[in-house]
Amino acid sequence: MPPASSLMSKASKAASASPFSNTIPPYGLAMRFQVTVDGLRLGSWSVCKGLKVTLKVTKVVSGGDYSTQRILPDHVEYDNITLERAVHPTESMTVKRWLEGRVKDWMNWNGSGNIYAGGTAKIILLGAQGTEVMRWNLTGVYPVSWSGPSLDATQNKVAIESLELAHQGFLTSDSELSLPCHPQASVAKGHARVPPKRPGNQRLLPHCSHLLERLSRQY
Repeated sequence: MPPASSLMSKASKAASASPFSNTIPPYGLAMRFQVTVDGLRLGSWSVCKGLKVTLKVTKVVSGGDYSTQRILPDHVEYDNITLERAVHPTESMTVKRWLEGRVKDWMNWNGSGNIYAGGTAKIILLGAQGTEVMRWNLTGVYPVSWSGPSLDATQNKVAIESLELAHQGFLTSDSELSLPCHPQASVAKGHARVPPKRPGNQRLLPHCSHLLERLSRQY
């Protein structure tokens, strides 16, 4: 029987020859990620959830065919992104100032004809060595809510803030997205009503005409 030292030497050589002995699997870690919005680092976040896309379909039953249902593509639906973290003196203030800028953009569209078309965001998943594993580029990003901490003198907890972002997807590019409909466009019973034209906003109306026409026929 070979001595134990010889067996250990052979085992170590076999392990060193294995292609997986000195490599770290290139998997993404849920605890390591980065988020940027409108090209800004809004600080570090402890939670990022809602990265999901649903491809809606409509099932149609054909007359006389009892064996199956026809599937027609409907629309693509994205969940909102929710970011959470502990309140930080500088990072939380950065979010506050960013939200102030977005509110100002929303308010200033009136009269100028320029509607806020949404921003961009990037969610980057990192691996064990800090290298990028996957990224999702979000287009048409709108902040929909910010929640501050629940303050309670009887609780010994970290103060948490959350930011919720709606977006138009990560499977399309900016060039493929059309401008949103005019926010004051509405449909009355029996006809579609479009707000009066203002200098600069004529380019928004053609993108709404097909939607308004469909809605007016339903009423």
